[in-house]
Amino acid sequence: MRLAYGEGFLVAILAPVVVYLFGQVNPKDTFFLIFLLTGAWTIFYSFVFLKQNERIYYLSWGLVLASVSTAFVALFQYALALILVAIIAVIFVNAATKRKSPKSTAGPLTIK
Repeated sequence: MRLAYGEGFLVAILAPVVVYLFGQVNPKDTFFLIFLLTGAWTIFYSFVFLKQNERIYYLSWGLVLASVSTAFVALFQYALALILVAIIAVIFVNAATKRKSPKSTAGPLTIK
């Protein structure tokens, strides 16, 4: 059985909403859980279901989503710092794993 990304994403959003509707968490914690679970699902999905060439993109967004969840439980400046650190890490990882285009040995295009 292969899960689609959207199915897990919907479960990660709906599960905290159900818990909220049963009165177990407050709205702030509901948003925290939504971002944390969607980030965790995205990271998990990138390692289990994706090919190597797509993995970095999903892993990067999962990291950003999971770090955004800290804005609901930590002081704003610490949460913002963690989000910026995640974005900087994403930039470095994407730059380090980017494939270089092969250099052409042919000169400029000339028309005869």
